[in-house]
Amino acid sequence: MADKPYNSKEEFDRSVSYGVSFDNVNLRTVSFWLILGTLIVTIILYGIYNMYAYNQFLSSERAAINVEFYELKERREQENRKLNTIELIDEEEGRYRIPIDSAMSLIATDSK
Repeated sequence: MADKPYNSKEEFDRSVSYGVSFDNVNLRTVSFWLILGTLIVTIILYGIYNMYAYNQFLSSERAAINVEFYELKERREQENRKLNTIELIDEEEGRYRIPIDSAMSLIATDSK
């Protein structure tokens, strides 16, 4: 704006009284861009926050699923051990746990 020549002596005198060249700032345009810029930054920050919150949700969901599967796997291993091993249950009564295949074979041969 400093390269622009003055149109009149009054404009020159007015600029000298301000100490610099007088700028006719359009406050509507400045306000519009300020509000638009603030709105865009707010939308971007809101989107980043939502992506972060969604990522946290997915991480916690994955962690919960992994814990659930670990407990389920552990439970299945215990049940398989009970079904497929020989174990003393009560020594006084003479009760034993035998593998399920052996129990089915004994029941099949006893029923004949």
